[in-house]
Order: sequence, then C-alpha cells, then structure tokens
Amino acid sequence: MVALSSIHTSNALISTHLPPHLVCVFLGGTSGIGESTLKALVSHAVQPKIYLVGRNKASAERIIEECKGLGPEGYAGGAEVIWLKADLSRMKAVEGVCEEIKKRESKVNLVLLSTGTPSFDRSLTPEGLHAFLATAYYDRTLLIAHLAPLLLNASASDSLARVVSVGCGCDEGIIYPTDFPALKIPFSAIRGHFGTLTTLTLEALAQNTVDASAGVTFIHANPGLVRTPYQDRMTGWFGVFARTLMWVKKMTGEAIGIEESGERHLHLLTSARYAPGGVPIEDGTLPAIRTNGLRAGDTQANDLDNASNSKPNDVIHRTTMNAVYSLDKNGEPAGHNIIGLLNKYREEGMIDKIWAWLKNEYDRVGVTLV
Repeated sequence: MVALSSIHTSNALISTHLPPHLVCVFLGGTSGIGESTLKALVSHAVQPKIYLVGRNKASAERIIEECKGLGPEGYAGGAEVIWLKADLSRMKAVEGVCEEIKKRESKVNLVLLSTGTPSFDRSLTPEGLHAFLATAYYDRTLLIAHLAPLLLNASASDSLARVVSVGCGCDEGIIYPTDFPALKIPFSAIRGHFGTLTTLTLEALAQNTVDASAGVTFIHANPGLVRTPYQDRMTGWFGVFARTLMWVKKMTGEAIGIEESGERHLHLLTSARYAPGGVPIEDGTLPAIRTNGLRAGDTQANDLDNASNSKPNDVIHRTTMNAVYSLDKNGEPAGHNIIGLLNKYREEGMIDKIWAWLKNEYDRVGVTLV
C-alpha cells in the first residue's frame, strides 16, 4: 500500500520538481473524484492550464471560482481552468472537444478520465452505444486516441505525459469477445469484463496511437469506495444498495474520503513510481520502477516466479518506453492471477480483436479512432 503520508510528501514536491504550465485535460471533473483531483492539482502545480470538460455549467463555474484561491506558495490563483461544454455520451461531441483542444494546444501533459453514467439497464445512447460504456469507455478511448499526438509532444518537451482512467483496475476478469459492448452478458460478469476490456484497450492505445518509445504512461486506476454524487444518481434497488454499502463502509472506516481520493489520483498522475516521468521517489520510501518495466531488483519482464523481487511486476505491459498499469485503490499493482489472465488474452490476440471492433464501432457512429 502506498501510504497517504508518502503521497502527501510526493505531491508537495510537484511545484519544485515538475515544470510550470502543465497542460491538463479532465473529463468528468465537475464533481466527485475528478473535481477533487483537479483541486489537488491546482493546489500543488505551478500555473497549470486545465481543460475541464462536461455539461454542468454551474458546477464548472463554481470550481473555476474556487480554484482562484488555490495554488502553491507564491502562485495562488495562478491556474487557468477552462470549461468546455460537451455531452460526453455523444462521440461526435467528444471528437469536437478534441479538435478544439488541438486548435489551442501543441501538447497535453496530464489526462484524468472519471466520467460515468449510472445506467445499468443496458439502454442505448442515440448513437447506439451502451449508455454505461459511452461515458466510462468509448468517450475516454476516443479522447486518448485523438490527443495522442499532444501527449507525444509533452513527453518530448517535459518528460511527463500521463493518462489515468478511473475505473476498476485490478478487478479484471473474463472477457466476452462475442459481446464487447456488454449488452447481453450476465450483470454479475460486467465488472470483470469491463476491467479487462479497459486495461487491454489502454495497451492497444499504447501500441497503436503513439510511438513505442514515446514515454507515455497509461494507468487503469481503481478508486476504491469513495462517496461521490455518482451514487446519488443511481436509481432503483442498485442505487439503494450502493448508498447503503457506502454508509456501512464509512462507519467502519473503509470508505475513502473525497479529498484523500483527490490526493491519491494526483499522485498517480505525477509520481515517478509510475514511470516514465514524474516527481522523483524519495530514497527509502518506494522502490523505483525502471524504464524497462521492472521494479528495482527484478530480472526479467513477465517472469514473476523467477524475478528476484517477491512482488508481482508493477507494470502490466510495457512497450519500449510506454507503460500500462493496472492499480488497486492503494496504488498497488495487479497480482499473479490477473497478470496471468491478461497474458493469456494477449497470446490469443485479444488486443487486436478489441482494436478492430472499436474501429468498426466508431466508424458506425461517424467518428474516427486514429
């Protein structure tokens, strides 16, 4: 587990160890984990420029106003937060947002993706996409693909280009290749299916949208149980269950506070533990992750049983320099079973199958993947 004290120490170094004027994109930042992470970033980074993308104008204006009082010493109010209005359940709107950002910027350093629609009835959007996946998967994948050239530029100029997708890291399970959209598979199987689909899609993006040696980090994060407005929007019996579970976990101390969650996700966005790039790791605090995808002491990639380090390799998959991680709520990597499952799917060509299916889905909707 990455101790909260270590996270605070690392985040406090952002203002002195990362370049000023980081360009950031937040999808789903008008409430919940996105909002708390955005405010944590503004509190620690020197004059960042943040694109806040979403539909809620009132929330966006409130956040922009509150950020005027935040910032590291000497730079309070220095952040520039720009709201871009978009219905992120519509892929054409997502594509439009990407075009607007590309007109304004030549690089993007950090991307946080925390959008979500609490729709569990397999309903479809007007574009014919599974409503739940539209804002938890399709929009995120499309945005990463379109902003890949800007991430590449950021890696070259600032040595920091990173994407964090808030989902269900370390909960990967059986994937259903005959039903990637998850419209027919059992409800109980959706989380495992979605977890694997997300992680392998990040690998596909790392392979197909940026040069293998670009040095871009892709993280599939698991926030744990965090009380956010998302639970309030859940309807029916599942909403009652989710809110009751959250209340119980809060009473037992197992729930994660929203401010802590923001600090933890900022750490994922900025720490060199998830190399390449980031705030250097303190001596004796956390072991460094080398650019070949191994923790200090490891001997061979993907050879967990023979590695000198007793813990599983933190990197689920790494090309020459790009890295993809699947992390649990404590910022720790997947274990042997999940790594083995993902390796099995790679050997079966699942990444190529997902990529081909995605291209067809986006073509049908009328947007372009790459």
